[in-house]
Amino acid sequence: MRIGLADSAFELPPRFALVERRMAGQAIDAWVDAGGGRVEGFAAHEIMISDPGGEQRIDGVGARLAQQFGLASGMRLQRRDGLAAELCAACDLLALQPIPVPFEASLMMPSRACVLVRGVALPIGGGENVQIIMNWREVLNRAATVRLRRELSMALGISRHNLPKQDPFS
Repeated sequence: MRIGLADSAFELPPRFALVERRMAGQAIDAWVDAGGGRVEGFAAHEIMISDPGGEQRIDGVGARLAQQFGLASGMRLQRRDGLAAELCAACDLLALQPIPVPFEASLMMPSRACVLVRGVALPIGGGENVQIIMNWREVLNRAATVRLRRELSMALGISRHNLPKQDPFS
């Protein structure tokens, strides 16, 4: 594209292709490419929810999500707290306006680990159904971090008598 200014003309720089690396971003791109339909390729990380403005029932759940969070087909989402509350909030927003709703949350799991969740709720069929694509990372709690440092120090041969000048884990 050329833009002319009084006596000179210059070309705009080319658009650089931006490759989205986050799963939620990839899901939004795939949803746009699919014309607002169901997105394929995320089966292990998806939750299908029907009646997003009402009962909010899980119609399908990917294997990894079912294993990590104890979700199953046929369950009704409860608005109490945790992951279900985040999913309900995303569904509520989709019921108001059927556009992708990104979300992030931190959850305390029964194992006392903190799990960081990132995902996107995608309206399917004009918002009658919702496809949620999400991933997560587990963060070690304080006791697990201390235990890991101790085990790594032992493995590296670091003792009180042989301390390095700097802690290699800080």
